[in-house]
Amino acid sequence: MAHLSEDMLSNTSKNLLLQMTARRNVAPKRLIEPGPTEEQLNLIFRAASHAPDHERIQPWRFIVVPKNKRANLGEAFVQALKHRAPNASQVQIDAAYEKALRAPCLMIAIISALPSEPAVPLNERLISLGCAIQNMLLMAETLAIGSGITSGQAMNAQSIRDLFFLTAHEEGVCFLNFGTVASRKPARPRAPPSAFVTTL
Repeated sequence: MAHLSEDMLSNTSKNLLLQMTARRNVAPKRLIEPGPTEEQLNLIFRAASHAPDHERIQPWRFIVVPKNKRANLGEAFVQALKHRAPNASQVQIDAAYEKALRAPCLMIAIISALPSEPAVPLNERLISLGCAIQNMLLMAETLAIGSGITSGQAMNAQSIRDLFFLTAHEEGVCFLNFGTVASRKPARPRAPPSAFVTTL
């Protein structure tokens, strides 16, 4: 495989690579106010809209959880915990509730398995969602907004499904968190392309 040095990249390509390599997953507890403005959030969603979408079926969507609904989400997390761990301690219950109150901007990513014609398999739909999310994270990075992906055992608990009115064909995949970075962890080493690319 031919090696393209950074010296051969255009300024636009260098800037894009810089944003890609600068992006870090930031835990919600390290994301503080201010969160993205309405205009910035619109740019983040516009970036998502340019993800690949086989047959243009729009198999994913996002639901933003505003501040006045965070308590509802906290209760849904608590219900999910009590359902799978009836003997959960008060400390665990408080921690479950707290998860809903962290990042300034919080949303859930949802995938749809609704049958389509022609049929588009679930793995292609998930790839589309993954591309949309990556576009969002990279746009956030260009806007100097921190971001993080979270999931967990409560992701598709009945209390969560009920809160977000998910249909029988839908599943929550992850939560996306955005805000100002209070502190960053050191960058972790990344494998070079030679570690994961071969030629048939």
